[in-house]
Amino acid sequence: MWSFASELALRRATWAALGLVAAAAAIFYVAQNTLRPVGGEIALVKLLWLAGAVLLWGVLPLLFLGDARLGPHLRRAFAVLVALMLARAAIEGWMLYVSLNWSPWYGIAHNMLCIMVLIALASRFRPRNALEHAGRQYLAVSAAFFAPETYFAWYMQAHFVTRGEGATYFVPGDASHAHVLMVTAVTVVCLAAYLAMFLRRWMLASGIQIK
Repeated sequence: MWSFASELALRRATWAALGLVAAAAAIFYVAQNTLRPVGGEIALVKLLWLAGAVLLWGVLPLLFLGDARLGPHLRRAFAVLVALMLARAAIEGWMLYVSLNWSPWYGIAHNMLCIMVLIALASRFRPRNALEHAGRQYLAVSAAFFAPETYFAWYMQAHFVTRGEGATYFVPGDASHAHVLMVTAVTVVCLAAYLAMFLRRWMLASGIQIK
């Protein structure tokens, strides 16, 4: 399994990843709401949730794979999460933008699978130190955030047509969807607070040197 050469390299990669996600989110937001490709308009708070979810379930776990301060069992757990999300991105990406036959129920099923897998991985892992304890907690928190994501997917299937050329994939920012946008805003605030706390703890961890 690959590893970063130093803690400094790990920190630099993390800051670069955060910057890339922020830039990609801004570009996507402008393109989706200006060019109006398939999927329709996206509310700003939904864009923030999308960016946060990409960080939580994809980008950061990928970086964890290269952190040699974490034991092989924990790194393999994060590899499972990365594999699950890559499979989802490939399958649902095809449905969303090629075959145009996406259904939120696919996402709901994947969410349930991820919750079960992450809880199982977290419950079986025994941390050796404070950093691994934070990593185990990250797995549990990742599982927990699939719960609001499941609600958001249910809302999509209940209120929008998600198949065909006129499909809607994102909740727009109008008053008729105020409730789900408020729930999304609360979720985004909770996720941002957790990630800020975790990243500070992870990047400033000391006493366990990368070999």
